[in-house]
Amino acid sequence: MQRINLSGGSYDARATSVAAQRCLNLYGEPIPQDDGEPIRFAYYPTPGLLVAAQAAGAGRCAYQTTQGDAIFVVGASVVRLGPDGSLSEIGQIATGSAPVRIADNGTTLFIVDGTAGAGWYCAMPPKPGAIPYGEMQQIGDSAFYGSPTISVLDTFFLFVNPGTTNWYTSPAQFSDETTTPFDSLYVASDATSLGTIIGIGVLGQYIWLFGRNQIEFWADSGASDFPFARVSGVTVEAGCISPYSIANVPTTANTPNGAIMWLGRDRSGYARVYLGQQTSAVPVSTFPVDGALQAMANLAGAVGSVYQQDGHVFYVLTIPGQSSSWVFDVSTGLWHERCSLDAAGNEAQIRPLFWTQAYGKIWAVDRDNGAVYEVSMEATDDAGAPIKRQRAFPHLLTNGQRGIHRQFMLDMQNGAGQQIAVDWSDDRGATFCSPQALTLGMTGNIWPTLWRLGMARDRVYRLTWTDPGMTALMGAFLQIDPVRT
Repeated sequence: MQRINLSGGSYDARATSVAAQRCLNLYGEPIPQDDGEPIRFAYYPTPGLLVAAQAAGAGRCAYQTTQGDAIFVVGASVVRLGPDGSLSEIGQIATGSAPVRIADNGTTLFIVDGTAGAGWYCAMPPKPGAIPYGEMQQIGDSAFYGSPTISVLDTFFLFVNPGTTNWYTSPAQFSDETTTPFDSLYVASDATSLGTIIGIGVLGQYIWLFGRNQIEFWADSGASDFPFARVSGVTVEAGCISPYSIANVPTTANTPNGAIMWLGRDRSGYARVYLGQQTSAVPVSTFPVDGALQAMANLAGAVGSVYQQDGHVFYVLTIPGQSSSWVFDVSTGLWHERCSLDAAGNEAQIRPLFWTQAYGKIWAVDRDNGAVYEVSMEATDDAGAPIKRQRAFPHLLTNGQRGIHRQFMLDMQNGAGQQIAVDWSDDRGATFCSPQALTLGMTGNIWPTLWRLGMARDRVYRLTWTDPGMTALMGAFLQIDPVRT
């Protein structure tokens, strides 16, 4: 029988007649070819969710401080999650459900919500793990203008004046308005595109200034009148659609000095996901992902988060109102989708909206109900709700002839007895038949098999399951006999 390898090529073609390999709540991991193993890729379940703590309100941000604490904004409350899973309130900001952004300079925690003139700050503990935090205060400095995003470079907080071409900074090592007041001269403008600045980020020692259609770079110059200077002659000809999609990526084999990712567009308005390193950037979204993004509304509200788990670095992009999130595995360069299931069993947007790491674990906050989750590979459901997993196979052709599909044998790790629904398409991925069931064994030496599967000239097999349990999908074996018709 021929082996059907899953090569990792999900979302590499716009037409299902070319490729229909959807990958839902599974991520691919390449197998080194010099290991001598017969498979090229294995697909593993994405992590599940365990409720670690409960707050009240919509999740608005998740952040790990430079001291290692996990901070969440839920509704109007700013809370710290302790290593034991307990929540303690630090203070309050303005009520709302829109995303906020947090940064710290080692001594002061600063929060912005994108509203003109709105910002909050508090003193941080003197050492990691120490509590309490200082009193949360709303800033009233006339030289602070608000910002949708916030970054830090060389102890300066960096801000964008909302809806303008200007950006500005705090004084070095800002602690409070009395001791370290803002300087109204610490303001600069987008000097190249002359457009509205959408967001700001820092990668290494470079400031990334995101305009609508272009990015320019600044660096610390040490000047007394304004501490930063533009890096001349260097721009990226792509802008930013959503300031909340900007997220930093840690060092991987593909990003040796770290990276920055965002949902952007070029001057034609074409939406893409970009990955930037040093002072350059490339689109990493495939044509099908680009096409899906073009069809979506409310891209300006897109939220991007990055987390690292089991050696994989994931950029999770969630668009409001969509039934699934797009996830880019920076470590492998592969895309997959993630979704939750609603009460009726329909695909719905994933519950977490913001992700962070602290205390050796991954944490996320619910977009609606204030639950703080531990994101765990050991969890096999979403806080009690089943997880739908799906993988479609490559097109199977028999040199233009019809073929009799006599046997389909699944190559999948046994151990939990999950029931797998197998269906297929004989019209090039347009529609699928009623599924047949296969059951994984409780031991390793069982090969679930279907027999007498009819004839097809071009067939796409698809697997779907919601049963909990750890597994690994390697592909399948298939016996096809061509016929002369």
